[in-house]
Amino acid sequence: MNMEKRALLAIVISMAILLLSQPLMVKYFPQKKTVVATSAATTKTVQGPAVVANTATTATSQTQKAGSPAQAVKLADEKDIIFENEEYRAVLSNAGGVIKKAFLKKHPGSDGKPMVLFDESNPSDATFAVSGLEPAIDNAVFSYSTRPNGILFTAKSPDGISIEKEITFRPGSYAINLRQTLTNYSGQSRNLKYSIVNGAGLTNLSPQDETYDELVKEIDGKITNVNKRSLKKPATWDGMQVNWVSLKAKYFSLITKPPVSFKIVSSNTLQDKNLQSKISSDSFTVAPNSSVTHEFVLYAGPNEYKKISSLKLDFEDSLYLGFTGSIGRILFVILEHIQKLAKNWGLSIILLTVFINILLFPLTFKGIKSMKQMQALQPKMEALRKAHKKDPQKLNKEIMELYKKYKVNPVSGCLPMILQMPVFFALYQVLMRSIELRGASFLWIKDLSQPDRLIVFKTPILLIGNEFNILPILMAIGMFFQQKMSTPTHSGADDQMVQQQKMMMIMMPILFGFMFYHLPSGLVMYWLTNTVLTVAEQEIFLKKQLFHVEQSES
Repeated sequence: MNMEKRALLAIVISMAILLLSQPLMVKYFPQKKTVVATSAATTKTVQGPAVVANTATTATSQTQKAGSPAQAVKLADEKDIIFENEEYRAVLSNAGGVIKKAFLKKHPGSDGKPMVLFDESNPSDATFAVSGLEPAIDNAVFSYSTRPNGILFTAKSPDGISIEKEITFRPGSYAINLRQTLTNYSGQSRNLKYSIVNGAGLTNLSPQDETYDELVKEIDGKITNVNKRSLKKPATWDGMQVNWVSLKAKYFSLITKPPVSFKIVSSNTLQDKNLQSKISSDSFTVAPNSSVTHEFVLYAGPNEYKKISSLKLDFEDSLYLGFTGSIGRILFVILEHIQKLAKNWGLSIILLTVFINILLFPLTFKGIKSMKQMQALQPKMEALRKAHKKDPQKLNKEIMELYKKYKVNPVSGCLPMILQMPVFFALYQVLMRSIELRGASFLWIKDLSQPDRLIVFKTPILLIGNEFNILPILMAIGMFFQQKMSTPTHSGADDQMVQQQKMMMIMMPILFGFMFYHLPSGLVMYWLTNTVLTVAEQEIFLKKQLFHVEQSES
């Protein structure tokens, strides 16, 4: 049993590491709400090509953040322009020709209103802000005009450089195009380079979700990701070509594809603790009376594989699902097809769990059979331990001969579990990150992407917080019975071993119940369903003895 215990312990530790890396223990404090005061002299709302409303706004000083004195004069002329289509309600600014804020109209927040995808009130830190070109351009207040699906911003410096930024919102898509043209009106060639903000102010739905924030990038064909917790200081990465850069949250992303001349990615944490990323160009030359045009594509929307892959820009590679990502995508496709029939995501998760259980039944059967064989050998093994307790080498030799005599492989009980782990890990990642579960209800559960919250308390309670989640508790109870059924008990067993078995039988369910307590109810429902099915299988195969196991003589 020693070898089997070590293998099982290795599985448990691996799962614990995976699970503990998620936001299971968070401090109970209300999520801070960012109040953005528009500061323009005028706010204009654009619906398609038309200006449909003007609204007075507050003083300029309210938009400024500490540490940004360079914007004090220019922001006096700032104007916010509101653009709307079926997907977005976006707040753009003529200070820098940027996008400061975007609402997703098809994805409501907890208040039922369109959720805020990103929000950065300082124009110099907002999406599409340019820096390092020329001071007069970097701090310019642009003139602007409307276009059928966006806004055209223009500005010109005294040194003969002009910039034109045409921001276009693709109809029926979460893609935003930026066509940026630099023109040299001077009489001599100009060597230029600049950085552009590709994402800032990406918001989270809850404090727990913040641990999923990361910067994902593909440089020279190599994809790497860095968690926000590791980006406390400014960081830079460079290469021959930046293929794309993504600011990624749990359910939403800002993914940007720059022109081929962009080689550097940098990140920075803003004063509101939101992550900002920039892409920087290599030096380029603009001849007199000529122009250079750079085109960018920004995906700003949900982490939905189909929507992102439809752009044909390889952005879907940013949806990293761990080392089991390929398995996870297959499982999600199956889950989608089940949902089309069941018409409910909660029921679909249960049916998918049953399907996976049936699919993995041969491995499960093999594991249970091996477990039964090991239990049958326990009396003989206990006798050997007593006879050779002072000679470990002799004991090991006798035990190996016992295995050989009865054709029992001590590892075969854990091997089926190990082979199933990639499937479990893959489904874990899918259910943790699938935006399709966000807002999906099932029975008393209002949102499968959140804990089940059977009861919500007005004031937090020690250990459980302000919510009582029943699914993790049911899961822990199920795991207890699973452990009890699979743990052999013999009157002649060593007292220390018996105590260890009892501790494992109690501590394992408590540990997993504790780890799963604040996880999404869709994930806990999968684990609960799988536990119930496993208990049922053990009840049938272990107690009813539907297969023959040769018993060792006493």
